[in-house]
Amino acid sequence: MKIAGKATIRLDGVVVAAENKATLNPGGVNREPESHGGKTFYSEEDVPPLLELSVLVTKETDVIALSRMVGATVLFEADTGQKFMLRDAFATEPVVFDSAGKTPLKMSAQAAEPL
Repeated sequence: MKIAGKATIRLDGVVVAAENKATLNPGGVNREPESHGGKTFYSEEDVPPLLELSVLVTKETDVIALSRMVGATVLFEADTGQKFMLRDAFATEPVVFDSAGKTPLKMSAQAAEPL
């Protein structure tokens, strides 16, 4: 059976020049266990989606536009056929121009929905 080996990222419909691998945490809930009087309870904290990838810095790469990205639609597609859409996505931190040719890009969004 095939396992995920690479991902394609589309930003507002355009394929991002990136390394084949990316990570997507679709978000959800973190639960913190607590023990009181011999019983275990938990508290919950919402976790927003987080997409991380390594952008290849080419002549066409606009690191300023990537750094200022807000309100984007992002499609994450694994080579296994799994697809997720991130609605109203935004960069979580500035993109660093790296003369080594690759720079990390971190994005979050209102939601990550399976397609």
